[in-house]
Amino acid sequence: MCSPVSSTATDGPPSEVGGTSLFPYFLILFGMSAGLASVMTLLAEFRNQLGFSQFGIGLGIASGFVAAFVASVALAPQADRGRAPLMLRSGLLLGIAGLLVVALTNDLWHFVVGRALFGLAFGIAHPAARRTVIVADPENLGRNVGRLGAFDVAGFVVGPSVAALLHALGGFRLPFWVMAVLLTLLIPTCWQARPDTAAKDMERRRPTDLFRNRRLIGAFFVVASYFVFIGAFESIWVLEMDHRGAEQWQIGVAVTVAAAPMAILAPWGGVLAQRYGARRWALGVLTTCALFSASFGLVEGLVALVVLTIVCSCAEGIGFPSTPMLVSAAVPEDRQAAAQGLASAVEVGTAAVTSVGGAVIYESSGDTVAWAVTAVVMGVLLVVGWVLTRPPDRQPVRPGVPFGLARRLFE
Repeated sequence: MCSPVSSTATDGPPSEVGGTSLFPYFLILFGMSAGLASVMTLLAEFRNQLGFSQFGIGLGIASGFVAAFVASVALAPQADRGRAPLMLRSGLLLGIAGLLVVALTNDLWHFVVGRALFGLAFGIAHPAARRTVIVADPENLGRNVGRLGAFDVAGFVVGPSVAALLHALGGFRLPFWVMAVLLTLLIPTCWQARPDTAAKDMERRRPTDLFRNRRLIGAFFVVASYFVFIGAFESIWVLEMDHRGAEQWQIGVAVTVAAAPMAILAPWGGVLAQRYGARRWALGVLTTCALFSASFGLVEGLVALVVLTIVCSCAEGIGFPSTPMLVSAAVPEDRQAAAQGLASAVEVGTAAVTSVGGAVIYESSGDTVAWAVTAVVMGVLLVVGWVLTRPPDRQPVRPGVPFGLARRLFE
């Protein structure tokens, strides 16, 4: 885990530490998440307007995850070599291109290409943003990671409602045109990003050597558990809302309301995870999410499903910053982006498999079985992660005891 350095004073503005402004990283992820949320919210319209099958929609979603997987593994180490601002800019431009392709979609392959471009954008931008936020101020790691997550999720809060409104005004293509224009307006902000001043990977090591790190592998299992839930949500939840008779504006509002607690609670959740231990926090919260996912298929009607999702998102909000923190604690300062890139690859790879598999199970057996399978898989992954991330001495860290930050995060 990276150690504090004198250049990372925390008495400046909340979005700037050690001379490194975090605001461009926060804002760009917000905009890109809003664009992706608009695509997710209107998935049912691709089926209704263009006749795409459930499997075709799952294939398009999976293409984005696969593209992000490749970019996260291959390009994330570049951020450890001082190229985080360049990666943020490249991600923004690719995100704009992806939205434009989706807006022009007539055939399934158009949708697949557009979703892949957007996945590539996320795979490039996310590890760069995470590294910069993590190394800028290690003593306030939880707060800053929580803020990054809050901006990320806030995009998913705003995007669905905006997409639903624009869809009502001008059809299902208009939201993608407008989101592309809005992302274009962020280009000046993106060019203000500057490299961090933390240690760099001057040896140009391969990310694959990190697979010898037991704790990091355990953290990846915990990350995978969460993204089983995310992949199932993206491929099942919106379409199940449509199946239960929700109008498009109702889906947009429901996604916004359900995601809002995550954006609000994320900074607080990061602080709590740093105080009580990212390992303990992640395992506890994700176990709760697994139980919620099993219950999604047991309730009937729109209102019950939305209410249950809102309660679950409260747990997610205080829990999801702990997973990148657990990954961060396993590696030194100069390998943060490489580790976060591999974590992103695990995220999107898991979500890709889950989105396709969940779509197949949902189409053949319904939502009850699909959500039950999701909960079981999450539970298995959490057990493996719990075993691999145990501290060598297996002694708990009590709140308030001044252990080192890396030691605390693993408890």
